[in-house]
Amino acid sequence: MSVRIRALEADDQPDLEQLLQRVAVFEPHEIKVAMELVTSALGTSGDYSIYVAEEMADRRRGSVVGYVCHGHNPVTDAIHDIYWIAVDPRLQGRGVGVRLIEFTEQQVGASRGRGIVIETSSRDEYAAARRLYERCGYLKAADIPDFYKPVDHQLIYIKFLAS
Repeated sequence: MSVRIRALEADDQPDLEQLLQRVAVFEPHEIKVAMELVTSALGTSGDYSIYVAEEMADRRRGSVVGYVCHGHNPVTDAIHDIYWIAVDPRLQGRGVGVRLIEFTEQQVGASRGRGIVIETSSRDEYAAARRLYERCGYLKAADIPDFYKPVDHQLIYIKFLAS
């Protein structure tokens, strides 16, 4: 399987929304927020950077199989947040998520970012995502009980990048 990571394009919007629905862990209001960030990234705000992973069958444009949305946290000097990361269920566990995170780390490092924070849910459906973050060297820095709703904690992961 050949996967290429590239910048978001306007015609990716429907594919990203379908991807988020296929992942089947995001609630409708979460998908709405994710798509609002896609719209913002395509606009002039510059607050969010989005990159898509596409499976390449040949040299033409491939099908979208994942994406990552990140940005500088404006109340910090150089910490970035990964706001969203999603990989098509049929390709989960095959390195696409790792490639998206490593790509993001390269982008953040190139912009002199010193670290990345990822906030996620404690729900069982997010266990694979948490394992991915830990495999990529992210440390759980906080566990905020009942944040999203009762018994759904907010878990905060962080990784400081080598300077």
